[in-house]
Amino acid sequence: MLKLYNLIIQIFFLAIKTHALFNNKSREWKNGRKDLFKKLNKFKSNENEIVWFHCASLGEYEQAREIIKRYKMNFQNDKVLLTFFSPSGLNNFKNNTYIDFVSYLPIDTQKNVKKFLKIVKPKIAIFIKSEFWFNFLNQLSLQKIPTLHIASVFNKNNFVLKYNFTRKIIEKSSHFFVQDVNSKEILNSYNITNVTVCGDPRIDSIISNNKLNIQNEEIKKFCEKKTTIIFASVWPKDEHIFVQYIRKNPQYNYLIAPHEISYCNRISKKLDVEFLSNLDKDTEKNILLINKIGILKDIYKYCSIAYVGGGFGKGIHNTLEVVSNNIPVIFGPNYKKFNEAHDLIKQNSAKSINNILEFSDLINNQKSWFDLKKTQKYFEENQGSAQQIIEFLIAKKL
Repeated sequence: MLKLYNLIIQIFFLAIKTHALFNNKSREWKNGRKDLFKKLNKFKSNENEIVWFHCASLGEYEQAREIIKRYKMNFQNDKVLLTFFSPSGLNNFKNNTYIDFVSYLPIDTQKNVKKFLKIVKPKIAIFIKSEFWFNFLNQLSLQKIPTLHIASVFNKNNFVLKYNFTRKIIEKSSHFFVQDVNSKEILNSYNITNVTVCGDPRIDSIISNNKLNIQNEEIKKFCEKKTTIIFASVWPKDEHIFVQYIRKNPQYNYLIAPHEISYCNRISKKLDVEFLSNLDKDTEKNILLINKIGILKDIYKYCSIAYVGGGFGKGIHNTLEVVSNNIPVIFGPNYKKFNEAHDLIKQNSAKSINNILEFSDLINNQKSWFDLKKTQKYFEENQGSAQQIIEFLIAKKL
């Protein structure tokens, strides 16, 4: 089965190389891995031990951020290596003083894996959420390198459990920190018992960031003029909601933050927007297009309600950042795989919609469904995951 997996990986890589001829993101994915091992060789340390964190993209990094911070505070002499699978993760990553080196993950071939581990020699490997690369996991096990899976979520149809080949590899991992009891019970049903329920460490990252209370005076002044609705991490598939609503409701101010900056030009052709990068403080326009990266989590506090995109596509983006600022969040129907979305709906912090009529109704009746006290209580009760993981590492002397 490992031979079949390796064949699939090779086919995948060839497909990316072909797609890179026509697609910028695929081109970045391919070109970003050039000279990867030369760069890693410059980073490797003979004096300090290296702990390796791997994230698929920026969302998973948010789950790892507070853990990395607390790890470095407790193990100051260790070096932290962070790898990303996708360009959107690496390109949008902002400098973090607790991280010593950032890189792409090499393609998961047996040759690449052995070369990577020979250079890095990690004392621990930590994979965030759903990152299961079987050559890496297999080789980490063979080399007896402790391997943790953090913020994982499992269901009955999860492919890593469904097949004997993949299940036998992940069984060798040192420990699983899962987000919910259901995930633990599913792993236990396969006799995987090295499991701890710790919730979502993203909550700790969000609480830590909110304490900084970072201000953006330009956006703050824009939002003070009128009630402001923010459309965050939106895609073209969200246009039938936000474009239509904005056109019909000029009485509000709007912030639009596309998931990818390249989407800004398309939006500007459909709506009369002011670009944040060229914001005129005396502008009379009521739509501000956020064409800067890395500031979204710090501007929700200036808004009255938020729509988070992705729910009419592959899945919603970060909703926890929104409600942590004591404002309600609305999203499309594709949220089933996101535990926090289910929790927030139960807490009357969030609502899901199928069309613009439902969206309009929720905007008009916001006070009747949003429960601020339950929202605040949710964050109070669900913090502490990052510290729980650090205490495990200290206790196990990893």
